[in-house]
Amino acid sequence: MEGILSDIRVLELGESPSVAFCGKLLADQGATVIKVEAPSGDPLRREPPLLKTLAGELISSAFMAFNTNKFGVTLDLAHPHAADVCKRLVNTCDICIESFAPNYLSTLGLGYDDLMRLNDTLIMLSITYYGQTGPYAQYKGNDFTSQAIGGFLHAVTGSSDKPPMGTVLDQMEITTARNGVIALMAALLNRDVTGEGSYIDLSTTESVVATPSQLIHPFTFTGRNPRRGGSDTNVMDGMHLPTKDGEVTLTTAGTGGKPMEVWSDFLDEPRLRDPKFGTRPGRLDHWQELYELVAPKLMQWENIPLMEATMAQGLVIGLVQSPIQVLESPHLAERGYFVSIDDPESETLAYPGPGFFIDGENTMRADRVAPRLGQHNDYIYTDVLKIPSAVLQDLHSEEVI
Repeated sequence: MEGILSDIRVLELGESPSVAFCGKLLADQGATVIKVEAPSGDPLRREPPLLKTLAGELISSAFMAFNTNKFGVTLDLAHPHAADVCKRLVNTCDICIESFAPNYLSTLGLGYDDLMRLNDTLIMLSITYYGQTGPYAQYKGNDFTSQAIGGFLHAVTGSSDKPPMGTVLDQMEITTARNGVIALMAALLNRDVTGEGSYIDLSTTESVVATPSQLIHPFTFTGRNPRRGGSDTNVMDGMHLPTKDGEVTLTTAGTGGKPMEVWSDFLDEPRLRDPKFGTRPGRLDHWQELYELVAPKLMQWENIPLMEATMAQGLVIGLVQSPIQVLESPHLAERGYFVSIDDPESETLAYPGPGFFIDGENTMRADRVAPRLGQHNDYIYTDVLKIPSAVLQDLHSEEVI
């Protein structure tokens, strides 16, 4: 299958994980994504953990993960001569995604209004932590501060009797990137109808607020202020319970409204039928006693056999798997979920797929690993933009590219 976005060209500017992941999602579906880095390189290149190439170069695994299938060029946007080169790039593109501070590109003559005069069908996506307007617009941020100010730390992650605990691995940057792709797809559809470009203002903090659906609604509708720790004492719906070789999370789903009767039969523990465990409030009130009944039974099982046995009866449990267990999952392997991309300077690496199949096919491209710094300068500047070699030499000598 040809990439579903193979007729779309994207210019990626900025250094946030969210703009990189947004570009990756587009590139993985066939879009031509040109990643612009300063000559010194994206700081993400130096973020651990680091992988060593066959040539001995160290490169960030996060950078590798967030930049598949892209073309990479260098350009110092702050240099006075860079704006003309950037505008030539924009002229070839359908979409520009960027993550600089509000109005920064305008000071370089590269704001949306400037670029629209060159390309009036351009769709531009600006990703910042607080949006382009409002009293916090100029504040700096990161994934963790967005989780904090967006209410996620208070209400979702961690235990109620301990300080807030955030998620790791740029989860909110990734969520923001996915929101960006949704907005871009809507803008492309709108452009097909109207022939006009769009400007999209995307805030990481607002993406955080929108992520847990139970965060705002309970307070809006009932005045209840959700707080983290909901699974701390919830033996049957959220607590991680040990098995012989790992941990599982039980649920009362799939029990036909009689959770304790069904689990009593499965675990061969008649005391689970005690009426005090018959309701959710009752199970929370007597959670320690419930734990002492359930935990020893689960310790008789290994994870995979337990999952297979419970699922066969329509019960629902969650396995707590390590990354290597996920990578070696027979289910994901049979579905062809992971995509391997050859790297001439390193080993072949497996990458997670997009999480969907179209007409039974994994649509993620396997064309290119993350670009080396400036890897495609010659191709983009010479073959695509047709910049004369003498001009390119001057740009090199002036450290513009």
